[in-house]
Amino acid sequence: MKLIIRGEWLGNANTLLLFSLICTTCISVTLTQGQPKVNEKICKELPAPKFLLPKQLPLTALASFQGSGNTWVRQILAGATGYKTGDIYLSYGDDEYPEFSSAHNDSVLAIKTHTFSASSSDDFQFRRALVIARHPLDALYSEFNRVYGGNKTGYAEKLHLVNTDGSLTWKWDTWMTHITSWIDFYKYWIKVFPGKAYIIYYNNLKHRTFSELEGAIRFLGLEPDYVRLNCTIEFPKPAYFKRTNTPPPVDKKTLFRFSISKADKAIGIFKQLIFSEFGAESETYKRFNLDISVKDLL
Repeated sequence: MKLIIRGEWLGNANTLLLFSLICTTCISVTLTQGQPKVNEKICKELPAPKFLLPKQLPLTALASFQGSGNTWVRQILAGATGYKTGDIYLSYGDDEYPEFSSAHNDSVLAIKTHTFSASSSDDFQFRRALVIARHPLDALYSEFNRVYGGNKTGYAEKLHLVNTDGSLTWKWDTWMTHITSWIDFYKYWIKVFPGKAYIIYYNNLKHRTFSELEGAIRFLGLEPDYVRLNCTIEFPKPAYFKRTNTPPPVDKKTLFRFSISKADKAIGIFKQLIFSEFGAESETYKRFNLDISVKDLL
């Protein structure tokens, strides 16, 4: 058996060590220094997210291409900070979910938007942005399922994806042309948008949640509340709109096989944008992660 030990140090204090050990054919170790120990009781007793004070923070966009997990990011960002997030689309009322508000002003921490034009961002007078980046094929697949599956938690039926002879439908082929819109979205928020931007990489947020969230929180001008942050990670609330674990009607390898080269080109453009706007030595460039969720596609 090959033994691999992977470690990550977070924090500076030489106090508490939290070990996360997973052993199958390897051991993955996460070492967190100096953070408060939490338990389920402590986490359940945390107060619900609240509104910001007037002009406490600049108006901030939470910008993402459709299908990139914006609602999930809103949920964990609110949980980790204790402040509500907003939405330009008025998707949810203030009483439906404690992390969400229909507000789109400076009473909320960040405001969900999928827009990518100067006129749109000027309308809401955003001064800075958290920008969620997810692999274009994963994002497009997620949004296709939302549109043709009827909601955020199901899958589009097979008839929307493949024809009876096994070929891909015109709906899916047409949908894949939106990769160009994916590029345009990030060109706007990284290059054109006049305010500061912080890139949240979806994959990092899933697998290195602590450091990705901590960076976003500091960008917002808040001092991390490590009790709330650790509760969000150690005792996460179920995602409100997580897709079901039932097998999809068509596997991604079949759907993506003709689009992977176009997606790779789009990712190359994205990475060059990060390089030109932030620099090779920046944390934004070093954290770059747009891996696809399907291995060995080719």
